[in-house]
Amino acid sequence: MTPHWTPKHSTSHDGLEEFSPRSLNGASFDAIIVPTNRPVKYLSDCIDLGSRTGIPLIVACSMWVTKYEVIEAAAQKKVDVFAVDMPPRPDDLLKGISFNTSTNKQILAFTSGLTRDLSIKRNLGLVIARMCGWERLMFLDDDIRDVSNTHVAALAAGLDDHNVSVLIPDEYPDNSVACHANRLSGREQGKYASAGGMGVRCDGKLSFFPNIYNEDWFFFSQEAAERTIAEVGRSRQREYDPYKDPKRAVKEEFGDLLAEGLYARLDEEKDIPGADAAYWLDFKETRKEFLTDVATSLAGRLKEPDLSSDKRREIQAAQVSIRHAQRQLRRIRPALCEKFIELWQDDLDEWHRYLAELPHRDSVEESLDYLGLEYKVSRSPSTR
Repeated sequence: MTPHWTPKHSTSHDGLEEFSPRSLNGASFDAIIVPTNRPVKYLSDCIDLGSRTGIPLIVACSMWVTKYEVIEAAAQKKVDVFAVDMPPRPDDLLKGISFNTSTNKQILAFTSGLTRDLSIKRNLGLVIARMCGWERLMFLDDDIRDVSNTHVAALAAGLDDHNVSVLIPDEYPDNSVACHANRLSGREQGKYASAGGMGVRCDGKLSFFPNIYNEDWFFFSQEAAERTIAEVGRSRQREYDPYKDPKRAVKEEFGDLLAEGLYARLDEEKDIPGADAAYWLDFKETRKEFLTDVATSLAGRLKEPDLSSDKRREIQAAQVSIRHAQRQLRRIRPALCEKFIELWQDDLDEWHRYLAELPHRDSVEESLDYLGLEYKVSRSPSTR
């Protein structure tokens, strides 16, 4: 009889990536995709990078920024920028495809899928790349700081023999609220790859970003399974307060549970189809123990002598967020986790069909026109 395997909640998935420093070889990107919903001032680093590297930016805008503001900011720099205003219902953006993971009402009830548009902004970049026949595409979030020309060249060179290359945020790590609280509690917490600074090879079989928290972990899950994510350097992420709104932990919990549970399998070289309801029943208990341990360690920190008032308030705020995550976890049923994995795999098949049927277009403008999107363009003097 095969012994029962108990999934572990790992605080590090370093074994699923490959540290791969690069000799720069002149490789570059066809474009940089920047998803944003913050005021235009947050794009200054991205626009400056486009100006320094000469790589066009495609900026997907929503909420607190518009295409007009982006173009006005870009006009002061020598950079090509395509600024796109996302439609009110971004799930309808891509003609000819509708993701089941974005429309299933049970799943939406446990996510912020009705209001999040990050995944569709990133998928838009992949669609433009496929229509234009591009080879290499860079993704850059508006909160990633101090990316150098060398970083960009290393990401591009990393795609010579990998499908995904990454810069991992080091100074302020890109973690969920629960993982930030775990680190604050004094327990070990790792840093892992994300799409915040990522290169993608676009001329092969492409995955997609599902509309759920940790969408990037699902995007490069095949590369993680094969241990072929190339880490080429480190980056800095703009610091923020993860505990400011306890509802953030609620919105993240379903995606965090799914991603951590999936990567627990990949850590042990187990396949994705085996993640059935019985597996999720076990992993939900594992996740429950993880959150309990975080809560216990946070309470222990409050007993430390000479704890500053600011640190005390931070720990107390983290405790509130963890309690919200625990309540949300109790509501999630293992059958729904299994359902998401099934729909995600079905969506992946549909996505590959969709990409294969996309028409070729000669420019970003023609691609955006085909998709029926509103956009503005700012040209550098050299391309006018």
